[in-house]
Amino acid sequence: MRPMLLAAACGLAGLALLAVRLRATYLVIRVRGNSMAPALTHGDRLLSRRTRLEALRTGQIAVVLSPRPGGSRFLIKRVAALPGDPVPAEVREAVAGDVVPAGRFVLIGDNTEASFDSREHGFFHADDLHAVTIRKLEPQHDR
Repeated sequence: MRPMLLAAACGLAGLALLAVRLRATYLVIRVRGNSMAPALTHGDRLLSRRTRLEALRTGQIAVVLSPRPGGSRFLIKRVAALPGDPVPAEVREAVAGDVVPAGRFVLIGDNTEASFDSREHGFFHADDLHAVTIRKLEPQHDR
């Protein structure tokens, strides 16, 4: 009987470690505002995965720590340029140079009329990158 208890305890410990690992890698983020409309709107929930700049691709939706005091902790924007890429024309007034430098990247909201992004902030730093969106989750319905 003792080997069965030991096996059960090891199984539970393994599940607990898996749960901790998943929570450290994946997170659900709720969209606040409409800077990414129509792709994402206020209240949408996103499944996101923590990542590094090297794994990011142009066109993906990234989650970064917000440089703005107050308000949301994160910004959710589309990746417009990565290190070595040309700086998009609409961002050139906010940055120096024509090429995105190493360790930096450019983010632009889909709804440019309502978005705080690289057009005002300039480059985002690799250390600001929090996650990349995997997919939008189904809406939660009140019960």
